[in-house]
Amino acid sequence: MSNGARRESVVRTLVRRTGFPLLALGIVSLAANLLVLTGPLFMLQVYDRVLASRSVPTLVALFALVAGVYAFLALLDLVRSRMASRFAGALEASIAPDVFRASLRLGLTPLSAARPDAVRDLDTIRQYVAGPGPLALFDLPWLPVYLLIVFMFHPDLGWLATGGALVATTLLVINERLAGRPTAEAAAALTQRQSLGDDARLNAEPIFAMGMLDDITSRWQVRSEALAAVQNRTADVGALYSSVTKSFRFLLQSAVLALGAWLVIRGELSAGLMIAASIVTSRALAPVEQVVAQWRGLAAARQALRRIEALLAAQPAAAPRLSLPDPELSLDVRNLATGPDLRGPPLVTGVSFSLAAGEAMGVLGLSSSGKTSLARGLVGIWPLLQGEVRLDGSELAHYDPMLVGRRIGYLPQSVGLFDGTVAENIARFRPDADSQGVLAAARLAEVHQLITGLPDGYDTRIGARGAALSAGQRQRIGLARALYGDPFLLVLDEPNANLDFAGDTALTAALTAAKTRGAVIIVIAHRPSAIAVCDKLVYLVNGRQSAFGARDEVLRQITGPAPRIDGVRVNG
Repeated sequence: MSNGARRESVVRTLVRRTGFPLLALGIVSLAANLLVLTGPLFMLQVYDRVLASRSVPTLVALFALVAGVYAFLALLDLVRSRMASRFAGALEASIAPDVFRASLRLGLTPLSAARPDAVRDLDTIRQYVAGPGPLALFDLPWLPVYLLIVFMFHPDLGWLATGGALVATTLLVINERLAGRPTAEAAAALTQRQSLGDDARLNAEPIFAMGMLDDITSRWQVRSEALAAVQNRTADVGALYSSVTKSFRFLLQSAVLALGAWLVIRGELSAGLMIAASIVTSRALAPVEQVVAQWRGLAAARQALRRIEALLAAQPAAAPRLSLPDPELSLDVRNLATGPDLRGPPLVTGVSFSLAAGEAMGVLGLSSSGKTSLARGLVGIWPLLQGEVRLDGSELAHYDPMLVGRRIGYLPQSVGLFDGTVAENIARFRPDADSQGVLAAARLAEVHQLITGLPDGYDTRIGARGAALSAGQRQRIGLARALYGDPFLLVLDEPNANLDFAGDTALTAALTAAKTRGAVIIVIAHRPSAIAVCDKLVYLVNGRQSAFGARDEVLRQITGPAPRIDGVRVNG
């Protein structure tokens, strides 16, 4: 499906999912705009009937009627504002899950932090839709109706009001042309500042430890000043056209009143019609003025919507898949090449190996040799640029990602725990989590005693990214998460990087138990203890497979007669 077709389908999806609330809001706006004519009609009756007849009962009756109508109009305005807020919520809910998933996928690619945050874009759209801006857009189509009413009062007044409407519309178009670029620049500057702020929060420790605080603050301040400058330019453009439009509306209202007075003097118009025409003309241009006043929000929301549409259009179409049985026999990798971007060069290529149930393989290589890239390709984080990854003979891409993910245990270098309880993190936040399964995974990772020693045991909240835990504790709980549910494929990226001797021993025991039950295990390691349970090894050099085979044989190839890894002898 082409990007254009996909964008079109996104728009159709929004209309389909929010069509009824939008229609209801339009109907309420119709009623509200009809009731707005109460003021001019009341003025007409007062000038042409009450003052002419000097009838106090008529004045009282008319005023009581108008008071009731305005009370109902207040109720309609309240209902309309509440409906706009609910419509904004319905709009967000209709695409929020897709946007969140797409933003997470975008986070798998390099430099994603420098790109606009799709979730913040969605917040921008909701804030605008829930505000007064869209209500002005609903009122804008009534401009011709109000002009027609002025024409019915007198053609000269109608032409004057129409000319004024054309001038106001021209100002609106000019504002659109001139405000678009500054608004886009402001969005880009805001994204850059947010990106630096997010990076600084994630790296607060080195900032404070190495005296970087003032320099990073200065860098952030430069971006803040750039953002303020472009926001000021945007605000200046908006303020200019808002002021001009507002003043022009007042001028036009007075011009209609003056022309109406001249027509009254000539006997072609009554005083009531003169006042009513002035009020209706002002009401006709009020939505234009409000649209200009809310233009910054409208422009920001439109640009945010374009970015979201482009993001969703770039996502692969979700094709229905036949539910395949859980893998339990083998992992076959053939000429694998993978990288973060389908359009970019692979970071690892030419990798081939086969593992049967109960076998473990270590992945060795110098830094930047492609070990982590291989792990990401094996579990489907990065796309395959070439070759195949097959589980029990079926390609990984043929499985439902959510279902096969439950049969994969993955421990990345940055463990990636979430704000929640220890039990929730181990259970991968599944709503149907089995308490016995959580306990079994914790015991298998030999972390049960550690967890029970926490203030609230398994119910201890660990904070964002597991901030309440040490690096070793995070890694061991991450191992328990990888082991949860007895996955068939275990891919562990330097699982003992932060472990002490006891943790190393626990890791070896956990991998041995996983092998015994028939799991396929892949361990990326720098320390020899991590490959103690491995039957085979693959050695990577500059992103390419240099050697593969039995562990001791590969060690002899890469280290000589005395097998060593990082200077430590490995006994065969």
